[in-house]
Order: sequence, then C-alpha cells, then structure tokens
Amino acid sequence: MKILIIGAGAVGTYFGAALAMAGHQVTFGVRDASKSSIDREGLLLTGPRGEFPVRGVSHTSDPRTAIDMDIVLSTVKLYDAASSARQWRVSLESSGVAICLQNGVDGVERMLMSAPDSTAIGGIAFVSGSSNSSGKVKYLSDMSSLTVGTTTIEKNATLKAFVESFANAPNPLNVRIEQTEDIRLAQWQKFLALATNAALTCLVRLGAGAIYHDPTLIELARRSIREIFDVGRAEGVPLSYADKEFAVEMLQGLPADMVASMHHDLLSGRRLELDGLSGHICRRGRVHNIPTPFHDFAYGCLKPHMDGGSTGLF
Repeated sequence: MKILIIGAGAVGTYFGAALAMAGHQVTFGVRDASKSSIDREGLLLTGPRGEFPVRGVSHTSDPRTAIDMDIVLSTVKLYDAASSARQWRVSLESSGVAICLQNGVDGVERMLMSAPDSTAIGGIAFVSGSSNSSGKVKYLSDMSSLTVGTTTIEKNATLKAFVESFANAPNPLNVRIEQTEDIRLAQWQKFLALATNAALTCLVRLGAGAIYHDPTLIELARRSIREIFDVGRAEGVPLSYADKEFAVEMLQGLPADMVASMHHDLLSGRRLELDGLSGHICRRGRVHNIPTPFHDFAYGCLKPHMDGGSTGLF
C-alpha cells in the first residue's frame, strides 16, 4: 500500500520503519526536504529489540507529489495539526483514509478545520522513543501499537486492507494493530495518564519512578486524573471509575527513567503541546464549570516555555 506519513519525528519515523519493513511503500511528508537525510541515509531505529536500519523510504515537501495515497498517518505535534493539514490538504483529501495520531483528544477536529473533505479518523499511537536527528530514533520499549476504531474499519475498505496486511507481513518490531469499538473513549482513557505524565514530568523534571511511587506526588497524579475524568464525563465521554485506577496503574508501571515526550521538548527548547493537554482541560473545565486547580497550576507554570526557546535553562 502507498502510505504517506506527515511528520518525521520519533512516532512517525518508528511506524514508518515498521510499515516499510512490512512491505509498504512509505513516503514521509516533511516541512523542508533539503534538511532531511531520509532519502540518502534511510531510517535507523535503536533500542531493546535491536538495531533496525531501513532503506527504500522517501520524503517530499511537495504535497502534489503525494496524492492518491492509500493511507495517511499524521504524526505531527498537536499544535501543528491544523497548519500541517492546510499544507498537505491535497494529499489528505485524495487519500483513502487519514489517521490522526496526535497526543490529546481533538486532533481530528484540528485536521478537519484545514482539510474538511478528508476522511479523517482518530487513532492512538503507543510507542516510547526520542529522535534527535532526521530518520534516527532511539526507542525505549519493545512493544508498540496503533489503535483504530472497529466501526471505521468495517466501513472503509482501504483501512480494512491496511489492518489485515499486518497479519501476513514481516513485523520484526512486533507492532500491533488494535481495534476498539469507541475510539473517542479510548483516546480519553489514554489522555487520563498522558496529560498527567506530561504535566508532572515537566514540573518535577524527573522520570516516572521518582514520581509515581512517592506518596505526595502520586496524590497529585490522582488529582490530575480526577480533573481530566470529570471534564471528559461532562463532554459526554463514557469514562468509568475503573479507568481512573487503570491510569494510575499505568503510570506506576512505567519504566523508572521514562518521561513524557513534552519533557524532551522542554529540555530541548522546543515548542510544547501544553495548550492541547493541560490547556484543553482548563478551557473545557471552565465551559462546564468544573474546577481544574492542578491543570491550572501546571499550565501557568509551564506556559512561559510553551513556545520553546528555553534550552540551557535547566
């Protein structure tokens, strides 16, 4: 299948490599092709499962060269979801399906603002890694997955073929394609832990082991999760009380040195996804008259760094 991956950061590069190894024709949509070495050097993943050099992928910064793709994976940061959709509109709207893999819960809405005729659906990417140069990723776990909605798979023949292709293809990274009845619910279930981890690892500047096994800090994590839960329920998402405890268990089960991707961005002086994480909870909390003191605090403390440029201060 012809697959366009918009964004060549850690998530896009990791899944692009997995898809290329599975036999798909992978093209990366990048902002500036002159700054990318993907065509020349390929991809390189390094981590606990081993080292995976991948050739045969390409990149482009011209959307006109990436039309009629079977699948588009949008892996850009949440704050770039609308602007990248505007840039790649012709690619998105001519594709079989476009899967939004942003952190947060409103990636589809942001994409549709700029590419209203695209077949945009929500998805979830689970992978832990970091990328400090084009095409190169250090991954931290030997498990990864993409989650999409069952209903969409049943309605979209291209997406169904994409999911089925994983069953009979080489898959050395053990990437799983998972299905869920309610992708919006699944996104909010992930959001309970994701937004909490982003806020706390950035505020504390330490990994999961130091945070989620400390009595004071785990109580802060629980407060964060409660606020997200209350806002999600007010938004009509059928979160259950068990989801809150599962989020706590997920955070406590993270590797001791693991931090959120937003923590990597903070220390590197890059823009933060803060507005779409804690900021989203604060705004929607005000709409529903739900107090969000933890996320108000996190947003206020991290806001001076939101546009990047703080490298070297830590």
